Amino acid sequence: MDEFMEYELYTGRYTGEPSEDGVCSWNFDGAVLRRKKQFGKLINPSYVLPHGDRLYVVEEILDGASVACFSVGNKEESSVLWHKEVPGAGLCHCTIIGNSLYVSGYTGGTLTGLNAISGQVMFYKEFLGHGSNTLRQEKSHIHSAQPTPDGSRLLVADLGTDRLYKFVMDAKIGLMLDEEQPYFQVRAGQGPRHFAFHPNGKWLYLVTELDCSLLVFRYQNNRLNQVGEYSLREKGDPDSSLAADIHVSPDGKFLYVSVRGPGCLQGFEIQKENGLLNPLGRFSTGGWCPRSFHISPDGRYVAVANQELGTLEVFSRENTNGQLGKLLCCVEVPHVSCVKWRN
Repeated sequence: MDEFMEYELYTGRYTGEPSEDGVCSWNFDGAVLRRKKQFGKLINPSYVLPHGDRLYVVEEILDGASVACFSVGNKEESSVLWHKEVPGAGLCHCTIIGNSLYVSGYTGGTLTGLNAISGQVMFYKEFLGHGSNTLRQEKSHIHSAQPTPDGSRLLVADLGTDRLYKFVMDAKIGLMLDEEQPYFQVRAGQGPRHFAFHPNGKWLYLVTELDCSLLVFRYQNNRLNQVGEYSLREKGDPDSSLAADIHVSPDGKFLYVSVRGPGCLQGFEIQKENGLLNPLGRFSTGGWCPRSFHISPDGRYVAVANQELGTLEVFSRENTNGQLGKLLCCVEVPHVSCVKWRN
């Protein structure tokens, strides 16, 4: 991307009631963020996912669930393609695999599969079980799902049972648990939240929210094997510190995790031989609750959603050494919970 190219971002936020500005698109020119469009009248659109000429949005409602899909192909206009109630409760994440959209339900401990084109429900599963933390793991809490790089498996993070489930994608049957390794069980009380694959497809990095750790896995022959673990807590951090989001840089050289409490992105350099990590340092986000962040497709910028501070910030980033630079701009977005760059 050249120096003067405009970038596009999307944000979602907690609104408490139906709001016209729960989801917004933004233009960024390398120095200034400008709000461009608003999408629908939505309640707590806490997660957004741009995919091609569509934008998928989940509404996080405690006693219900709904998902919306917008057309964003026309830069000047947008329209709702569908907006449907679906099974589940407390939706918090969605992902695309092929023509299917899989939606994670935190409150209900559910995974719902929709036809990404029509919104028709194609799959639904309610997970059972609980963990050792009586406050946060009293039941299953599905926090995210992502496909494997080859699209043959769907991995599902269950914060409530300390499991990373593995489903096989079957063209005729749909999803079914992998018989050879149905799940990977992390330590009791860790609480799997979000994860990211390395671009080479060989390594997976999992954030465990409750104990604020980062786990490294080798993914080979459709099996997960843990090969490393790193604490994201440092001396002086609040006891309530919680890990949140995770992303690998587009070139696969660096990894970042957001940590709520100290209010930072924690960076690592990825060892190209084995996927293990070298600490890169901490980068302040200016707010104690960086729930979400995202790296621009060219790696030059990092956008951060500081939920409790209510700000959307963009930092410069150096591709060669992975260091985050100065804060380039900051705009007010009350209770912002998710930010995504458009590819």
